[in-house]
Amino acid sequence: MITSQEPPMPPDTEILKALAAIIRRVMDDPEVTITRETQAIDVKGWDSLSHTFLLIEVERSFKIRFPLDAMITLGNVGDLADMISRALAARHSK
Repeated sequence: MITSQEPPMPPDTEILKALAAIIRRVMDDPEVTITRETQAIDVKGWDSLSHTFLLIEVERSFKIRFPLDAMITLGNVGDLADMISRALAARHSK
């Protein structure tokens, strides 16, 4: 019997790979190196406006929503990846 279930949650490495691809696309820089430690200051063109576009694209791509206050505490890409992981886990636990 076929059921319409959510796909399984991606492992953390898959989240980071997908997030890096989104960052490269939004920042229009296919060559930029993205790691968990990457900060906005490390990426040319990552300003407040592109940050907003990035978060919108992340929410759309992963089909999740972030609370506004959580976005203020992001220090690096690893923090964002962890926030995505928690949002996906919460969605899958419902």
